[in-house]
Amino acid sequence: MKINWFSPLPPAKTEIGKYTCKIVPLLQEFAKVTVWTSQDSWHSELNDYMSIRYYQPHNISWYEINQADLNIYQLGNNHLFHGDIWQISKKSPGLVILHDYKLQDFFYMLSDDKKNYLNQVFQLYGEEGLENAQKFLDGFVSMATMADKYPMTPLALESAIALMTHNRESYQQLSQENHWMTGYTPLPYLADNLGQIHRRKSQTPYQIIMFGFMGQNRCLNSVFKALAMLPRREQFRLHIYGEMWDEDYIFRQIQELGLENIITLHGFVSDDELHHALNNANLAINLRYPSMGEASASQLHLWSYSLPSIVSQTEWYGSLDSNAVAFVRPNHELEDLTHHLNDFLNNPEKFALMGIEGKKILEENHQPKMCAEAIINFAQQVMKYRPTHTIHSMATRIGGELNYFDLPSSTDLNRYSEIIDFICTSIPEKK
Repeated sequence: MKINWFSPLPPAKTEIGKYTCKIVPLLQEFAKVTVWTSQDSWHSELNDYMSIRYYQPHNISWYEINQADLNIYQLGNNHLFHGDIWQISKKSPGLVILHDYKLQDFFYMLSDDKKNYLNQVFQLYGEEGLENAQKFLDGFVSMATMADKYPMTPLALESAIALMTHNRESYQQLSQENHWMTGYTPLPYLADNLGQIHRRKSQTPYQIIMFGFMGQNRCLNSVFKALAMLPRREQFRLHIYGEMWDEDYIFRQIQELGLENIITLHGFVSDDELHHALNNANLAINLRYPSMGEASASQLHLWSYSLPSIVSQTEWYGSLDSNAVAFVRPNHELEDLTHHLNDFLNNPEKFALMGIEGKKILEENHQPKMCAEAIINFAQQVMKYRPTHTIHSMATRIGGELNYFDLPSSTDLNRYSEIIDFICTSIPEKK
């Protein structure tokens, strides 16, 4: 089997690039894989164990693309990393691995001309969607509301033969729509440090860690206020690693709450520095509300260090085992965070056991090899289904074109059907 794998690559600041580096070597045990990226550069050591090709949407070797049995596209919510991938997926249908279910922000940011964005929303959701999209552009509706009500997922999948997701909830929802062949496999862990259970010294001040991109959905205001309200806040130190959506605003919040001695902003750091911080942390806060429907590589990373975690009770996070995480209910962040932080101070061993349980779940359910085998097995099914998809797509396209003409005779319709059947049955099966 020959596979074209479209993905961002390190040093791009996305977990999906790391995911590719973990999964592709395992896929190569079963198939010949060519990785395609539109990045100008990538880590040179990747060339030692991957075949990597550079492309641009307007300049790609279609001859090489068409030599493969299947294109597999990695699609996430960041237009910078996945915009070019989506453009190619429209021209050459394949299997989409959908890392984020809600893609409203993706299409909003992808459209330089917001009239195009408004038209896309209208085509999917009609007058109501268009009205709310205009209110969003005017500042009266939030992106979170738009993402929840109008995820725009069908637009991302309009040319897909099939899709696979790492979120069971998204899988069930997309399967029920019955528009695409749909697969599911748990997200694989990316860490290499699974040899031991990490046990930490139970001493104050306890080290809390947050990492990743700190967007508005990371609930930083609630975290800061919960710490500020805590009578025993001096027993905690919060370390935040990653880029900020508005660093000046966040720093002002810390100052206004008098938390300069409690909270440290480290910014984006090397993997080694983050590894050291995770090794020395006692507790992680991983709030994501609203979630974009993603399965969280960050949460798996935390579990690889046996770190107890406080997470939002929503989407994929809400499906996690309550023995392995502490839940924060949406719109009850301040109340629940305060409760969990006090509970941690009263019983740190209880939380340590949560982290150990999380690591067990990681080892049992999130093995990279299991993920690679699931992708290969599903890809083989997709290849068998492709002729059916081709016939359906051609029939739909011809039907759409016929709407612009006078209705042809039944004889002509029969002839069109015979042509479609002849073309599709004449396509040689690839060995």
